[in-house]
Amino acid sequence: MEVDFRLNWVLQSDQLQNIDPVLFSLLKAIKRGGSLKFAANQVDMSYRHAWGLLKKWQQILRLPLVKLERGRGKGARLTEFGEKMLWADQYLEEQTAANLQTVRAELNSALSAYLQTAPKPHVKMHASHNMAMTHLFDLLDKDPSINLELQIHGSLDSFRDLTSGHCQIAGLRIPFSPRSKEQLAQQYSKLASSNQVTLLKVASREQGILVKSGNPKNIISLEDLTRGSVRFINRQLNSGTRTTFDQLLARENIKAHQINDYESVEYGHKAVAAMIDSDVVDAGFGVEVSTETLKLNFVPILREVFVLVLADSLDEETRGRIGEHLGSLEFQQRINALAGYNAQGSGTLTDFDQLVAESKG
Repeated sequence: MEVDFRLNWVLQSDQLQNIDPVLFSLLKAIKRGGSLKFAANQVDMSYRHAWGLLKKWQQILRLPLVKLERGRGKGARLTEFGEKMLWADQYLEEQTAANLQTVRAELNSALSAYLQTAPKPHVKMHASHNMAMTHLFDLLDKDPSINLELQIHGSLDSFRDLTSGHCQIAGLRIPFSPRSKEQLAQQYSKLASSNQVTLLKVASREQGILVKSGNPKNIISLEDLTRGSVRFINRQLNSGTRTTFDQLLARENIKAHQINDYESVEYGHKAVAAMIDSDVVDAGFGVEVSTETLKLNFVPILREVFVLVLADSLDEETRGRIGEHLGSLEFQQRINALAGYNAQGSGTLTDFDQLVAESKG
């Protein structure tokens, strides 16, 4: 038995009304499949129920969420308002997911002596926040054989915590730009040299430049961001994406002052994408998945790899369960459904030299 909780939307009008979370799942499925029938099947409800749910909330909100073609089972697409509602829900999740996971783990750890009928191995995991690790944590958190405590830290801090014995699992985000491969491998290998650790592949994703639909400013490289006509929005200081972006600029010998509005920042990938979509700026730096609900283009710049580092002290049963979850069809389907993400090889053993070699391909 475990404690869990969710953030719910509440509509404040004459009376408080909780918006059914399945509404957002339905909107997401409509956007992906272009059909209400497809979406209803995806969220496991009848076509009639799905249409009734949409009709109810469109009446309450007084704005259309979906435009249906005539005839049952015909095409469907989100209206501009529907797109914004879906974006807002995903932005809320992005901004709160890491903190909620940490609080959930802390609460269950504190209450475990009262809620568990049988003791489970207590495992501490420190990891950087991203959607691949979020999906993995969701699976591990539901596993009755693992009592997982998650804390969100940067990749290097997580690795140092593991090598110093403060956690048994470290989740790393390793960016592989053309000029950083060997340097990163040496950096992590040096930290791991005095410790017996195992590396498991989790997933990979692309980071790059987000631009307006059609890429009207013809931005294809970091150098193009220095053009005087290009308006840029940055990520906040100390975020993983900002750190990666600054490192890329340094390697390309691009100075911060050469980029218009370099000091202007937004918190989160979705917020950056929204600024571009609203024509406030022309470009930002982030992940492709942030463009899913908006009509933006994506220019890939570098590939990031996510891995789990398992300490030698981690028991064999837990190791096995983690590998099973990473290699499961459920995990791989979740990851591969995210734009720019790839779960190829998830759950397989690797090392830093092998990651460098693969990144050259």
